[in-house]
Amino acid sequence: MKAGRGSVALALALLLAACAGDGGKSPPDSSDVASLQQGFVTAVERAYPAVVNIRTVTRFTRGGPASTPEGGMSMEDYLAELLEENGGSPESSLGSGVIVGEDGLIVTNEHVIRDADEIVIRLSDRTEYRAKVVGADPRTDVALLRIKPSRKLPVAVLGDSSRIKVGEWAIAVGNPFGLESTVTLGVISATGRVDLPGVDPTGDLIQTDASINPGNSGGPLLNTRGEVVGINTAMVSGGQGIGFAIPINTVLEIERELASTGMIRRGWLGVGIQFLTPDLAESFGVKGEKGVLVNRVVPDSPAAARGLRRGDIVISFDGTPVTGVKEFQKMVAGVSPGSDAILEILRGGKRLTVTVKLAELESPMPHASPREPPLDAWGLHVLALPEGAERALGVAGGVVVQNVDPAGPAGGGGIRAGDIILRINREPVHSPESFGKLLARLPRGQMVSVLVDREGGRMYLAFRNR
Repeated sequence: MKAGRGSVALALALLLAACAGDGGKSPPDSSDVASLQQGFVTAVERAYPAVVNIRTVTRFTRGGPASTPEGGMSMEDYLAELLEENGGSPESSLGSGVIVGEDGLIVTNEHVIRDADEIVIRLSDRTEYRAKVVGADPRTDVALLRIKPSRKLPVAVLGDSSRIKVGEWAIAVGNPFGLESTVTLGVISATGRVDLPGVDPTGDLIQTDASINPGNSGGPLLNTRGEVVGINTAMVSGGQGIGFAIPINTVLEIERELASTGMIRRGWLGVGIQFLTPDLAESFGVKGEKGVLVNRVVPDSPAAARGLRRGDIVISFDGTPVTGVKEFQKMVAGVSPGSDAILEILRGGKRLTVTVKLAELESPMPHASPREPPLDAWGLHVLALPEGAERALGVAGGVVVQNVDPAGPAGGGGIRAGDIILRINREPVHSPESFGKLLARLPRGQMVSVLVDREGGRMYLAFRNR
């Protein structure tokens, strides 16, 4: 709430300052306020259809001995243990994403989909699709997903993050804490932020005071034209009004390579470097020079193979002057592994040219596509009830639902993971085999009724067989 009030107050203050002829002392004309407000509304409406909700499910295994309801365990926990014995219990998380391709290409954060066994995309019209990971890059926290929509999708309008200025308006859209389609307003607080824990030194981040909370990750940061200028990625824990977004230009570079190869390959030289201050330059006898100072050479690295030494000063890379550490890291990372790079260095006051064949920077393994459980015609994966479960849960037969495709007939009809299916069209279900036989006999297009036990309560669900 504080962030929202602050943004409104700032908007009014700027309007006051813009009032002509009286030093900003007169209140703004109502038409000015309405015009400003309509500008924000138009920007959000332009981007909103391309913003998606991302729900992931990760299977995890709980330790400790098994318990039973008689031992004091709740019914919900007991059902969770049934799932655990057959592959783990589901743990869900939420995030956001942006549609960048009419054919179902979606950009989000790598941390949003990390270790996910199932990824579900919900569009602005509430339709849902299961997504596959095209590729992901943990270093820049960018991931590319794909869904197979039945229609052409709305696509976000992308801006140019190199043109944004500190002080410009910024609009964040996402699903913080599961509150879908939330919009917050602020300004661009800073650009080029790199000195942050866990942030790749080759990546510059946009800082904004538009509220970014858990669930906003992967959603767009917009300008006042409704163009995406960044992908929201992080916030400062315990801070207020300090959030960060990946510049959209960086995202597009990563997206192109992920779409092509599914992973990012970066060049590696194998040196430790630091900024060459004027005092350091003078102490090394190169007063007035700019570049980076080599303070370490990794053994068996490309730099070591070509004879680079501690104390060398790199002043140019492939003909481009080196002005700082961040710039040099970007230059090296941007070269394809196996390619030659020409370094101009200063050593003992003398200029030398060294050609180095760059190796590949080691990085985390590319994110694998979620493991696909075998699903039946209803979009379900069901398991037999463990021995003793019928008595403990008070049911006679049935199968427990382990996985659900939300876009499948059963998922659309309301069946959830953990439900115990007892009857189909009043016929009892005794096992996964009998469940499969009942499904096979059902005519396509027929409306079916399913009796389920959910956390100890019984309910009927109805949907059309496809």
